[in-house]
Amino acid sequence: MNFISANVACQILNCSERSLLRYRNQGKLLEGIHWGRNPSGKVLYHQDLLLNLVSCGGDINHADHQKFIQRVLSDRPENQQKKSRKVQATVAV
Repeated sequence: MNFISANVACQILNCSERSLLRYRNQGKLLEGIHWGRNPSGKVLYHQDLLLNLVSCGGDINHADHQKFIQRVLSDRPENQQKKSRKVQATVAV
């Protein structure tokens, strides 16, 4: 997962930082999906999702973009299925 600064996100989306903020405020970029904050509070953007969004014409509701979002979310560690441990019973003879 590559997270990028606002400056790089602006280059990908071909917009100004002010427009980037407006896209966030208008829900064109979704918090927790397209962008988030690091522990120090700095806003970072998900590079792969922005590139996919551009390829889908900037439409966050585009079917291909929605599929891509689902794939990215399912790949996150917190959404991985926990491996069950098999406990072997030892039998004393």
